[in-house]
Amino acid sequence: MRVRRRFLQVGVRRVHYFRAGEGPPAVLVHSSPANARLLMAEIVRLSRDFTVFAFDTPGFGLSQALPMEEMLVADLADALAETLEAIGMPRCPIFGSHTGAAIALELGVRHPERATGLVLDGVPAFTDAECATLFGDYFRKLPATDLGGQYASVWTRFRDQSIWFPWSERTADHLNPYDLGAPESTHLWVSMYFEAADSYAPAYRAASFYGARAIAAAGELTLPAIYTATDTDMLRSHVNRLPPMKKGQAFHPIGTSYVRKRELIAEGFARFGAAGEAPSDVDVLPDSPAVGRQFVAGTVGDLHLRHAGNRASPKVLLLHDAPGSAEQLESLIAALATHFFVIAPDLPGHGESDPLSETPTVGDFVTELVRLLDGLELSEVAVLGVGFGSSVAVELARLYPQRITTLALRGLALPEPEERATLRARFCPRIEITADGGHWYRTWLMLRDSQVYWPWFERKLTQLRRVDADFGAAPLHRWTMDVMRARETYHHLVHAALEHDAAAALAEVRVSLLVVRDPATPLSAYDDQLISLCKGEAVVTGGGTAALVAALVQTVF
Repeated sequence: MRVRRRFLQVGVRRVHYFRAGEGPPAVLVHSSPANARLLMAEIVRLSRDFTVFAFDTPGFGLSQALPMEEMLVADLADALAETLEAIGMPRCPIFGSHTGAAIALELGVRHPERATGLVLDGVPAFTDAECATLFGDYFRKLPATDLGGQYASVWTRFRDQSIWFPWSERTADHLNPYDLGAPESTHLWVSMYFEAADSYAPAYRAASFYGARAIAAAGELTLPAIYTATDTDMLRSHVNRLPPMKKGQAFHPIGTSYVRKRELIAEGFARFGAAGEAPSDVDVLPDSPAVGRQFVAGTVGDLHLRHAGNRASPKVLLLHDAPGSAEQLESLIAALATHFFVIAPDLPGHGESDPLSETPTVGDFVTELVRLLDGLELSEVAVLGVGFGSSVAVELARLYPQRITTLALRGLALPEPEERATLRARFCPRIEITADGGHWYRTWLMLRDSQVYWPWFERKLTQLRRVDADFGAAPLHRWTMDVMRARETYHHLVHAALEHDAAAALAEVRVSLLVVRDPATPLSAYDDQLISLCKGEAVVTGGGTAALVAALVQTVF
């Protein structure tokens, strides 16, 4: 079973969703401050019989937030209705959990033409007194800092959530009736929180204070509905606060079985049915002055890419450095887009792109990129490689010179054999989840040190890079999050590049060559070797975005 990912444009908002399975459509709505990834077990189970769509709600996951600081559940329900309309979803069954249950319930009242029936897991119906007691400090901001302290505070916050409800009330009266969650569970919650840290509070607060409106909405609902909750759910008792249910509506107890919950959802969906077939994904890369995003089908999974510019302009394929993804190049993408149509994929196994295999080669990356270019109907591109991404750029130009108008390199891996072996062993250490959450800080520190030393693990005076870098809280935190998204495969590009003979490949390249000397790129350590290999055939330009764009414009045009 393959879970696909896509972006959908809904007015001015970008909406991200997961899709899996075949058959009649069904929709899943997640809780807060999570995103649709939390429902992966439900996606997998239900995809046996349905085409499942699980949308990140506004401000969560990769979906853009609603443009408001204060909101009601009604706003979120209207946003879901707009999303269903934009994708062309027929009337179908909808499942919601906690915040998602509130959204689904409100949608069922406000937009009954969008649903055939609802499965509602834990409808929040807190009283005003409970809200005053429980949520005074619940939505506390835990901002990133330039010293990395957010990793300990956010890890502790979600570890505490497994012990107490609310997490901010650490007293015996508020202990949860279940075991402490596994570190992997805490890691998932921390990851999802970081995705939504700047935008989660208004939507989460709206659902938490749904209270009286939840009771009124349940009374107004005319659609068939299944209400449920596990016995250990803090919202289990809230179902008793709802008004008498109508024909076709009922509460179904499930004890503590999450398996039974998934079976109950499937049973409800089968009973409710759908009024049409599942809609197709809208796979387009429109002209965009700003940086847009989309997923496209790859060989074994989905490839995530950023794009910007006018499709009628000359094309540039931008290949990122590692560790990381194209996210670190967004300012460069935007600058290039004034002259070019820019395609910047997260290489497989990095950022949001699925991996190819356990040990992909540079050739494997090239094959995937050619498949991408074919799918986008791009016959010719200039290719710009950055750092370890330059090895892939060189091999692409060597193997497909008819597709490449210009090869631009900002750094290239050219270590001697002994250094190559050391880099392979130490440059991208395994990131293993630990019970204290220390893996987050260690990853942040590794990336931070990579701006100070080359290589980062040789923290010596002789290895100082002596270049200015941005050590602000936001860029380092975003970079850490980006690496953590692909923590099991973030080494793939580095290892492939270190196994690749870039010097030999470069000797066979027969396209226009542009070398960009940029000390801010760690692999600039090999610039002198790179320029000597070019034997005077390359145009060499200084670092900096403006200089790079100007040189590429001059070379391509």
